[in-house]
Amino acid sequence: MTDVAPQEQVTFEQGYEELKKIVSELDRPDVSVHDMFEGFRRGKGLETALRGYLSSREGELTEIAEGKNLPHFEIVAPSAGGGAPSVGVHPQVDDRDFQPAPISGGGKLGDDEIPF
Repeated sequence: MTDVAPQEQVTFEQGYEELKKIVSELDRPDVSVHDMFEGFRRGKGLETALRGYLSSREGELTEIAEGKNLPHFEIVAPSAGGGAPSVGVHPQVDDRDFQPAPISGGGKLGDDEIPF
């Protein structure tokens, strides 16, 4: 008969560090059979939880890469009162006339271009 262990809460980092520790313990030549089984049980539980967490976050990363659910920003000119110098700001330029430069290389970014 198998008892169901209570669910523990750990951060991804804590779980990953514990899993690495378990693996190194199981690699020891003097580990007992009992400790091997318990370590394997706990390690397998951690591995399953860690993989599940990464899988659930993968969808979120895909959405971010596609430009979905992003925070909104308004880019403003630096303030004239002691902030960063306004080098290169031309007051007569209307930002509605701004056209982004085409991406060179048939749509592929170069090393010095913004990757977004």
